[in-house]
Amino acid sequence: MEFCLAILLLQRKADLGDFSEKVVQRPDVQEMIARINFYVDPEAESAGFDKMTSILKIHLKNGKIIAGQAAFAKGSPSNPMTSGRGRRKIPRLRRYAGWPSAKIEKIIAFVRSMESALRYQRLDPLLSTEKG
Repeated sequence: MEFCLAILLLQRKADLGDFSEKVVQRPDVQEMIARINFYVDPEAESAGFDKMTSILKIHLKNGKIIAGQAAFAKGSPSNPMTSGRGRRKIPRLRRYAGWPSAKIEKIIAFVRSMESALRYQRLDPLLSTEKG
């Protein structure tokens, strides 16, 4: 979690390629990680595990505190990813995996039909690490 917060503070975004030993070991990232204090907040804990409440407080050098809170994590049933956000994310995931567009299109078609699918095992070969 400390790395995730550090990379977001430093770059304002995180891509799959950032989750590598090379990026984690960068001096600026290590310095920021050391400045992050991750802990279980009693207020978040009391909300219950079904909400996954997150509280973020950033203490600036000038003494100002920037705070925010989310009752439900992104991607949870109460805060699902929109289809538009998913469509924007897919090209980055495809490039990262090195998979051809045709393979990604098959996965997308399967996911769209999941509610009526009788057998989910058909997804396994689509997600194999083979490039084809």
